[in-house]
Amino acid sequence: MVSIRANTILPATRTDIELQTADGLTLVGEIAVPVDRPPVATMVCLHQLPTHGGMMDGHLYRKAAWRLPALAGLAVLRFNTRGTWSLRGTSEGSFDGDPTGDGMAERFDVAAALEYVDFHELPAPWLVGWSFGTDLALLYGCDPRRWSARS
Repeated sequence: MVSIRANTILPATRTDIELQTADGLTLVGEIAVPVDRPPVATMVCLHQLPTHGGMMDGHLYRKAAWRLPALAGLAVLRFNTRGTWSLRGTSEGSFDGDPTGDGMAERFDVAAALEYVDFHELPAPWLVGWSFGTDLALLYGCDPRRWSARS
């Protein structure tokens, strides 16, 4: 058995990806999948508020991508929402983030992530939100086609 410590990285196939939103932006991200078997489900990570340090490389999601493919057989999809930066890069666009308004453009980001999962035939997507990401999951995770078609 492997001893897991704070910076333990277990085997997985990790690939840098780009997501294309319905409103024409490119978002940067990463998909991590098990090396020895097909994934049993897909964890789609929605990060915390980017205006307060939220990004795809937040420690919880980074460690999920480092460990869950090997330990649980999960695919882990992490990405930066519009205007968010991390070591992986900066996603195009700018933070919209007003959940009380009618124009929260991050709905397109959620839809792009779920479309990636669908197009790549990744199984059983689970939306996992952290803070602001929880708002995104609750507001836009149920039927992303409904929101990506809005103008």
